[in-house]
Amino acid sequence: MLQRLIDNLPLSPVGRATVVFVITTAIILGIFTAFSGLDPVGILLSVWGGFFVVFVLYRLAYFAEAVPLALPGRAEPSIERMRRSSGRQRVLPGSDPTYLKVRDANDSEHEVQAEDRVIGIEFGGHAIAYPLAAMSVREVAHEIFGDTHVFVTWWPVTYSARAFIFTPRNGEEPDIATVRKTLLNSTILMDHRDNEIVQFNGQSVTGSQAGETFEQVPVVSTNWRAWSGAYPNTEVMSLDGTTELDMFERYYATDRAGLYQQSSKDKRWHDKDNVLGLELNGAIRCYPYPELIKRPLINDEVGGEPVLMAHERLSGTAGLFSRVVDGQTLTFSGDSRNPMRPEAGPGDEDVRRRINYEPWFLKDAQTGSRWRAVSGECVSGELKGKRLDRLNGLSGFWFAWTRFYPDSDVLEPRSDRKGGSA
Repeated sequence: MLQRLIDNLPLSPVGRATVVFVITTAIILGIFTAFSGLDPVGILLSVWGGFFVVFVLYRLAYFAEAVPLALPGRAEPSIERMRRSSGRQRVLPGSDPTYLKVRDANDSEHEVQAEDRVIGIEFGGHAIAYPLAAMSVREVAHEIFGDTHVFVTWWPVTYSARAFIFTPRNGEEPDIATVRKTLLNSTILMDHRDNEIVQFNGQSVTGSQAGETFEQVPVVSTNWRAWSGAYPNTEVMSLDGTTELDMFERYYATDRAGLYQQSSKDKRWHDKDNVLGLELNGAIRCYPYPELIKRPLINDEVGGEPVLMAHERLSGTAGLFSRVVDGQTLTFSGDSRNPMRPEAGPGDEDVRRRINYEPWFLKDAQTGSRWRAVSGECVSGELKGKRLDRLNGLSGFWFAWTRFYPDSDVLEPRSDRKGGSA
């Protein structure tokens, strides 16, 4: 009731807060005056009470801008609060990023290391990797492939990597940047046309394209060793001007769910469990990583389409691919070891030194061809040289996924724990 009343005030957030302060102060002052008359103490307490009520409502986002968010499977949009980000504004790098080839990156001790997490894209025959240490500072990388502009974005609060496609219109060069706003803990991106876009699902909530969802390029979350091995001609964003370590490592390890606490209403998984989701032909399916460790290979079907989920355990790389190649639906099984990632023991501060990485390979039952799990490339057999079409897997923490996709189908734990190919 109170929220509806505040939202209906035809004022800016500051104006609405002022109205609430004045009304609250007047009510409290009236109560004091009725019982003890008008005195300085009553006036001071009334003012303090007005400030206190405004502060509490501010913390609850009662004065934040209300915007409609279309949720899949829901007939009516959900009205959500778009908050101003709290805390000190981070200073983004002043220089444009530089890119290195694999040899240059591997030869420099100050550049990306084998086990460092990266996000990767492949577009138009070009492969590029972005270390999380660099992207946690930059947040957005602008790539141009011919006439197509791709904006690779990373938001560590929800652990979501997204890449959006923009095509120039009427000679206007597209641009995109983060702004100090969040919605359901997802950062807000603003383009050159003043569209405010929710990074987690790519939906514009204000501007000329409000209600539209922008096209995306599939993004892979992996480590540098697995990515550079699968894409030997890749480029990698340099760490120059950023940091050598991801500044959000401590946040990932805590139970804190977001800039403002936003625990999931669905308790099947922990708030900070990583998931990979897929929206295809109106169907939505979510794969939590804790279950993928136990079931690393799933021949699935989503929205009537044959889908492959393959999780290489040592590199922590989960990928979603179409199982259709040249009109033929393939069924996959493991064709090499896919060992568990070693756990840290007492006094073992760097488990990465004990990892003897070997890529995981798959085999299809129809032709016996061999495929690399990270890239979906066929390396031998009848289909050598073919690639599985990578689907747009959506990464993120469980607490964020359940807010944007509350009705998704979720991979449930298997009771026998023996599924998948290791």
